[in-house]
Amino acid sequence: MTPGELLTAALRYAELGYRVFPCAPGNSTPLTDHGFLDATTEVEQIERWWGQHPTANVAIATAGLLVVDLDPAEGNAANPWLKDDPDKRLDLAAAPTAMTPRGGRHHVFRKPAGKGWRCTASRLAPKVDTRTDGGYIIVPPSWRPDGAYSWVPGLELDGPPDRLPEPPPWLVALLDSLAQETPTLAHVAAGGGQANPIPEGQRNATLARLGGNMRRVGMTLAEIAAALLQTNKDRCFPPLSPREVERIAASVARYEPDQIATAMAEGHWDQLMQVQAPQLAPVSLADLTARYPDLRRPVIHGLLRQGETMNVISAPKIGKSWLVTDLALAVATGRPWLDTFACEAGDVLIIDNELHGETSANRIPKVAAARQIGLGDVGGHVFVQNLRGHWQDIFSLGPYFRALEPGRFRVIILDAMYRFMPREMDENDNGTMANVYNAIDRYADLLGCCFVLIHHTSKGNQSGKAITDVGAGAGSQSRATDTHLVLRPHEEDDVVVLEAAVRSWPPVLPRCLRWAFPVWTPADDLDPTLLRSERPRRARRAEADADEAEQPEPSWDAERFAAAFVTGTPKTRDAILAEANAAGLSDWKAERLLRRAEGLGLVHRWASGRNRPSAYANVPQPASEDADQ
Repeated sequence: MTPGELLTAALRYAELGYRVFPCAPGNSTPLTDHGFLDATTEVEQIERWWGQHPTANVAIATAGLLVVDLDPAEGNAANPWLKDDPDKRLDLAAAPTAMTPRGGRHHVFRKPAGKGWRCTASRLAPKVDTRTDGGYIIVPPSWRPDGAYSWVPGLELDGPPDRLPEPPPWLVALLDSLAQETPTLAHVAAGGGQANPIPEGQRNATLARLGGNMRRVGMTLAEIAAALLQTNKDRCFPPLSPREVERIAASVARYEPDQIATAMAEGHWDQLMQVQAPQLAPVSLADLTARYPDLRRPVIHGLLRQGETMNVISAPKIGKSWLVTDLALAVATGRPWLDTFACEAGDVLIIDNELHGETSANRIPKVAAARQIGLGDVGGHVFVQNLRGHWQDIFSLGPYFRALEPGRFRVIILDAMYRFMPREMDENDNGTMANVYNAIDRYADLLGCCFVLIHHTSKGNQSGKAITDVGAGAGSQSRATDTHLVLRPHEEDDVVVLEAAVRSWPPVLPRCLRWAFPVWTPADDLDPTLLRSERPRRARRAEADADEAEQPEPSWDAERFAAAFVTGTPKTRDAILAEANAAGLSDWKAERLLRRAEGLGLVHRWASGRNRPSAYANVPQPASEDADQ
């Protein structure tokens, strides 16, 4: 194995559609700032990583996958799981399978749609883990001091993710049952002296999870530390240092206990319910309309009102933080944002946990200069709290927010959202994210402000997704917020398409924005329906080389769409979309091209009578037929 082989392998996996990132040579420690969140299929980034770290191990992020990880038994003997059920072992061998240096196996499946499974450790069986959304695996030809990873002959990973087999039904049933359980301290205690060992690589996360469960029910730092020190002694192999365990206990003890969980654990649930019950009472429609005759006061017209929250979502490093800096300056000065969204003037607080103070001090004046805003005009209206190196999650920031004067800030920006997540919480869990957004809503009501949350996209192709499906993590993130604003790459370089789903405003039309460092400006000369396909550039390059002699197929616009799918004979919308699907267009894109063609007068809607769908043709409906209808 040579450094060149590692880069070649990383590029090959990316070409197939697997997102890769580098880990430290000889082990599984990520070399990127955000670990598996930085995984990509972009050739340039991969070449840059391995150019800096030629001997780095290759890791694949397992979002969208289900990897069954069997570690060997004591003495490197074969894992005994399923030893008496050869049919099930054969089911596992139907998937691409890698051998680990210590004799373990990774069976790589495609995760079925709709499954909210999490990574597990020794819950299927001792030394049998699973990796899925929120995890990663090391893949061949990576190495460790005790050997190299390798694919089982005939079971190599040589196809794209959508061609992987799904896990067998019996395994799906097991994982579904685990997904309905929550590991708690009770699970550990129930095992008595037979609790599962905690191996190296899982010790910190497992102890933090156990400590978090204890803190939720009101246990003190001293109680948590004592329990974790005993767990470390009994179950961690090898044990962590006592100082490290005490650090974990102190970290989780910073969180406020969960009121309901504490009440149930301490046996005063009934008292809590009696205290809380009078706070809720139904309101008649007459009283409701009298109490709230108007909507909340606008802050960013068309997007956001006082007390509301807005997600701003895009792929990493696309420029969303620059865009939101521009938004902060627009609110601080009361000028329109992107020449489109009028802003009510007010002070802005940026809480940034990615940038150093020096970077913020350099970046904000650059945007101000590009917008011809003097620092004297905004110096007392934009405030920054840099938290890089001083990590605080959204719950531990409670005292900070409560110390702010209500009404002091019109907008508070959290950049980036993933760094405000508590360590032991999973952004893919709907309940977890509902609690996070509920906390933000409470802060917004307390302070009388709006919150703008910067977040990254889910992995994979974003161009065919609905607006509310764009964004990493649980779907509740788009449902819990009032405005879900996304940026997706346009077919033209240095251009994105801005779209938004809003709750208290009329629909927002998609709009192209062109990047001219350090700001985004409207590009209304471009068609916002032409989103870029996000296949790996290596694959696109190969196709371009193969088709070099051929005339490139023109991109789809409203004129081409109307000419291809709409005739003088009326056709229903569903029939038109079906033909467009056959030509390779998604429903989402075809729908927008149809609407644009209608708006340009290239397509005409024909009425078809009550309870019947409208039809479309490239000629107007005759007046006589229209009158008959």
